[in-house]
Amino acid sequence: MTPDIRLAAALEAAYDALSPYPVPTRLDAAPGRRPARILADLTSAPLRELPCERIGSYAGWAITTVGVSRDYKHFLPRLLELSVEGGCAYVGLEPFMLAGKIVHAGFGDWRPVERAAIGEVFHAAWLRSLDLPLVEAEAENWLCGDLILGGRLPDRLAAWLANPSLEATLHIARALFSEAVRDPGHEAPGWSDLPDFARTRFLQGLSGVDVRVRLEAALPLAGEDEWVVSAALDFLKAGLAS
Repeated sequence: MTPDIRLAAALEAAYDALSPYPVPTRLDAAPGRRPARILADLTSAPLRELPCERIGSYAGWAITTVGVSRDYKHFLPRLLELSVEGGCAYVGLEPFMLAGKIVHAGFGDWRPVERAAIGEVFHAAWLRSLDLPLVEAEAENWLCGDLILGGRLPDRLAAWLANPSLEATLHIARALFSEAVRDPGHEAPGWSDLPDFARTRFLQGLSGVDVRVRLEAALPLAGEDEWVVSAALDFLKAGLAS
């Protein structure tokens, strides 16, 4: 099964798993938030057809200032779908922010079929991101979301390193170049929602000699991303020499 097919199946399963939660008829929110107008936007089209501009604002306000967990679960499949598609630049649609909202919505108490379906979306989206160009996806963002919802870091690292594509290698380079990964004390979105040791173990998993050899082989093929690979190699060489 290709990453695209797996992700499409995961999104379909998420729609199915959360289908018991009906569209809300009202939203709890402070009057200044204009909940009636928000609800009008959210019900202006069938769920699967809701455009970014009608649901995007809700993504950031959901649960904390607008509506409750049951409302969020109804709209969550569409929010995930928009996040996967990209191009909907609203706060709350970043993968790690979606994961944080899901946890806030009581994820641990959801039905097993719901937890499995949502977890699979994050896992499948992360796997797919590894095969996309750097300009189209940030693998770290989906990885953080996956880990926040209970994904196992050793398994994810093994899958990443087992992916032989140039794109997966470039994502390794960008991760190593990221200040969020290099500095565990850096307040980085996504990583800050995980235990401190997660970043340390992640960095250790990507800092072996085999990764250095892989990056060196990718350097002449990296094109406009050559500088990212070079920076990652400099970082690795400094670490391996110390």
